[in-house]
Amino acid sequence: MMNEELLEKIKLIAPGTLLRKAIDDVMKANTGALIVLIDDPDKHKNIIQAGFRLDINFTPEYLYELAKMDGAIVISSDISKIYYANVHLVPDPSIPTTETGMRHRSAERFAKQTGDVVITVSRRRKTITLFYKDYKYVVNDTTLVLSKVSQAINTLEKYRKNFDKLLFELDIIELENRTTLYDVVKVLEKGIMVMKISYEIKPYLIELGDEARLAKMQVNELIENIDDLMKLVIMDYYNDELGKEYDPKKILEDLTKDSTIDIVKIARALGYTVQTLPQTEDITVKSKGYRILKYIAKIPLSISKKVVDNFKDIVTISQASIEDLKSVEGIGNKRAKSIVDSIHSLKMRKTAAVEGEETL
Repeated sequence: MMNEELLEKIKLIAPGTLLRKAIDDVMKANTGALIVLIDDPDKHKNIIQAGFRLDINFTPEYLYELAKMDGAIVISSDISKIYYANVHLVPDPSIPTTETGMRHRSAERFAKQTGDVVITVSRRRKTITLFYKDYKYVVNDTTLVLSKVSQAINTLEKYRKNFDKLLFELDIIELENRTTLYDVVKVLEKGIMVMKISYEIKPYLIELGDEARLAKMQVNELIENIDDLMKLVIMDYYNDELGKEYDPKKILEDLTKDSTIDIVKIARALGYTVQTLPQTEDITVKSKGYRILKYIAKIPLSISKKVVDNFKDIVTISQASIEDLKSVEGIGNKRAKSIVDSIHSLKMRKTAAVEGEETL
């Protein structure tokens, strides 16, 4: 996952922004540019030397014209002012750099020394490079990025369909009291893949700016509720026999940050001591019912916790009458009926799905 700080800086040069318009004009004119973003015009006086002090409002046209001169252009970090033009950057020469050209070497050293953003536009290579602190990001060709995003969205869609399918199957076997740990970790595995793919797409969507409006809508739809659903699955199946507090959000973050997705690792994260995949198939588990209560019966999580504390698991909840459910604080007739009707609806969907398979 890309650093969030860097992603915020990439937004500054996304298509649709005024700064990107200026940069695109510079590239079309076959000229280069070195652009420094700082929050104070008097900052770094020891390494920003010579040049012309302007203090004028930023416009893409002004920056384009100033880029025709040698030296760097210094603008405000909020892209509202142009402070200097034709300046000479003199960062510490002892700061290591992997760049070869003088413009790029100065940019990398300046960014590392000051922690500010420096953007280079290469005339020869036709590239835009953003330096920020120790980070370097080369802006990709828009057509190439759009192609990558399209492929990633197709993959994301397949994984989301698989996740939803496994989640529906889990809903059914939970009520039938025949869930294994393997069934649970397979759902989490697919959900983690959905989240990882969405994280990989995010930098490209930011880089594309206005060009990615439709793609953003598609991605947002495909990842809708995924984070919440995953946390509820963790809450449903975390091993309470351990007798310790746990944070479903932290567990999910750790699993998604892990470079590999492993079923045994997921099972261990839920508090089960397993060494091999077949062991997960031999362990039967019961859902507490948080997910069904919240997403199917539409019961707020705070009230759902009270229902779970009272009945312990979804099988017992499914066998409770409306009067039994009403004995829980916060559950009136309307909510009790919603729980009973939702569970009945799930059982009917199971019957319909089985009959449909038999017909085929």
